[in-house]
Amino acid sequence: MTALVDRWLALPPNLRGILWVGLSGILFALLNVFTLIPAQHLNPYVMAFLRYLFGAMFLLPIVFRLGLHRALHTNRLGLHVSRGAIHTVGMFLWFIALPLTTLAEITALGFTGPIFVTIGAALFLREDVRMRRWMAVFVGFIGAMIIIRPGFSALHLGVLCILISTPIFSASNLISKALARTDSANTIVIWQNIVIVICALPVALWFWQTPQWTDIGWFLAAGLAGTLGHLCQQRGYQLADITLLQPIGFLSLIWNTMLGYFLFFQQPDVWTFVGAAVIFASAMYISHREAVRRAQIKTASSQANPEA
Repeated sequence: MTALVDRWLALPPNLRGILWVGLSGILFALLNVFTLIPAQHLNPYVMAFLRYLFGAMFLLPIVFRLGLHRALHTNRLGLHVSRGAIHTVGMFLWFIALPLTTLAEITALGFTGPIFVTIGAALFLREDVRMRRWMAVFVGFIGAMIIIRPGFSALHLGVLCILISTPIFSASNLISKALARTDSANTIVIWQNIVIVICALPVALWFWQTPQWTDIGWFLAAGLAGTLGHLCQQRGYQLADITLLQPIGFLSLIWNTMLGYFLFFQQPDVWTFVGAAVIFASAMYISHREAVRRAQIKTASSQANPEA
């Protein structure tokens, strides 16, 4: 076992980060499967609460091993709370959409995240977004329209919820990336579960439906897959730049399409894949330009402070 650990640690950090995030994509695809079954009859707000309640159970061994103080210690509590509250809203919307759309469609529309991040940076952070990035945003928008095809297919509630939840999850991921600079993956995921359970509880109680015993088994499996997925994702964020990890997300479309087809007989049409490819190309270009911009800022800063 020690030899395997040593060989793992000998790998370049970027490669380890890619492998962690790749594994998280498989786990999140399994999470979709485990939650899709009870989502056919349970209220989405109850679903969101139970998903993270059972997920918290699998974090208890980590808390016992580290000790409560070490597991929860952070100097950025406000950021953890903000991220958890934001993620709760996204989860509510995602669980509303889950039984209404195919897993492939949910995944494909989720690729629009970097597009919304660019728009948000321009509108709220007053970031100078150049024409090339705006063109990439426009191309990504076209990709989303290819999937949705308004006027040719019904623009249903599930699609709208995914489109609204995507920028919310993007904001959550950006915050988690910032938190990964100072806090461990364990601490980030533990605080995420705590805040989401607290935020989701009153809404779940208001819309409460008692789950069936079979649902409990699915939530246990979902809690394990989701918790491990977030732990793997956070470890990947700590090892590699988020721009480098962006292409790995495209693999999620493959996993979710295969699982949706073989387990639930979901048959996404060819336009879902065409639109996903367009969105993905746009997201890749946006991520590339963001990496170039950060490198330019870093170079300018080092030249201005040669002693740093």
